[in-house]
Parts: sequence; structure tokens; C-alpha cells
Amino acid sequence: MRRFWHRPLGSKLILVLNLVLLGVFLIAPWQRPCQVRSDPNDPLICGRTFAWEGSDVGIYAMLLAVAILVWELLPVLIPRLGMRGWPTAIVTALLSIALAVCTLAKLIKDNEFQTVWAWVAFALTLAIMLTALIRVRFRWETRNKPGPAVEPAGSTPAAGSGS
Repeated sequence: MRRFWHRPLGSKLILVLNLVLLGVFLIAPWQRPCQVRSDPNDPLICGRTFAWEGSDVGIYAMLLAVAILVWELLPVLIPRLGMRGWPTAIVTALLSIALAVCTLAKLIKDNEFQTVWAWVAFALTLAIMLTALIRVRFRWETRNKPGPAVEPAGSTPAAGSGS
């Protein structure tokens, strides 16, 4: 658990949002279609449709969410993997863009009788994508910046430096 807390803030945020998204994918119904009755006095019979039902795009979105989760958990589970560089952020960003596209395609394909949970899932995918893209921008800006100047060990400070 300690290794999780040593991850960058963007990585932790992506992990938490991704876990919530997987919960919405698995538990919450995305559609609530009702059977049409000819007699208005008959009660409506309504069902539930989840993210993985209806079209394959929902399954692809779930697989991408699991891939992001595994990718971000690798340095926590295997500490020798540093995964704190620019290429790592790029892979997360590409996976999160694909996740957002798949979720949007699922919303467009199954656009009747949608519940609030479908829009919550889309908002979560947008939050994951935005966090990943901000991480890429940060890594891009810090990629070629020189680090702080470090004096070699054993050298004496320059004359006139004070003490």
C-alpha cells in the first residue's frame, strides 16, 4: 500500500477514477427500456441493460478500463518498474482516449432509454482522459529541462561566497 502513495498524483487520480468507472460499468444500468402496452391501464414492464450488453463497444470500453488499471498498477505491484517518464504518460493517454471514444460510441449506439449512470460513466472517462493528457503535457514540459546544478563532491565554494 505504501508504494501506491509514492505514485504521482495524476497516477493516483487515474487509478481511483478508473476503479469507480469499472464499478459503474459492472453494477449500474445504462438503459431502462420499458415494454409498450396497448392498454394504458396495464403496468409497464421495464428491464435493465448494462454497459456490456447490447453492443461490443461496451465490452471494449471495459477491457480498456482494465488495461489502464493494470498499466497504472504495474509500478505498485512490481517496484523495479519505474514507469515515471514521458512514454508511460503517453501510453496512459492513448488508452484513455480510446476509452473515451468507446464510451461515447456506446452512448451513441444505445441512445434510447439512457439512465444517469451512462452519463456518469462518460464523465468519468472524460476525467480520466483529461488527467492523462495533463500528465503528458507536464511530462513533455519537464522532459528536456535541465535539473538543478549540483556541485561535485569535495569541491570548495567559490571565493567571496560569504561563509
